[in-house]
Amino acid sequence: MTETAKNQKELEFTWKQFREYCEVVATAIISSKKSYSQIIAIARGGFYLGDYLSRRLKLPLSVIVAQSYSKDNQQEELQWGNLSYINPPQDKVLLVDDLLDTGITMTIIKEMLEKTWNVEVDTAVIWQKSGSQYQGNYFYSVTPKDYWIKQPFE
Repeated sequence: MTETAKNQKELEFTWKQFREYCEVVATAIISSKKSYSQIIAIARGGFYLGDYLSRRLKLPLSVIVAQSYSKDNQQEELQWGNLSYINPPQDKVLLVDDLLDTGITMTIIKEMLEKTWNVEVDTAVIWQKSGSQYQGNYFYSVTPKDYWIKQPFE
């Protein structure tokens, strides 16, 4: 744990740890014996987990760009773009992001996918904060809500 310049508590992770956590999530998905037609990653943060799961589970990867944090790590209104895909979502998909902070992004994007594409959506993240209003189907760890997660790609 470190403290940022603004005295925000921070948990920092290495690439080695990040890959290990991705594998824990992948193993949980495999153990569930559920099948998915594709992975949909919420970029930017969810792209790394989405890519890992796509390769590990041998599933196509689609991406939707969403942003809810400012340059100063302050939560703002969620903005998102169009879903980028080769084959449109169908049946059951796995929506992934790096973490669930408030859960707002996951909730909104999940509901949009269900409504727009008429698909069933399960979710996966690495970290889920204790204050999140949404709980993922698969996740590595629950972390304190007042900590900033500093990932190796930041």
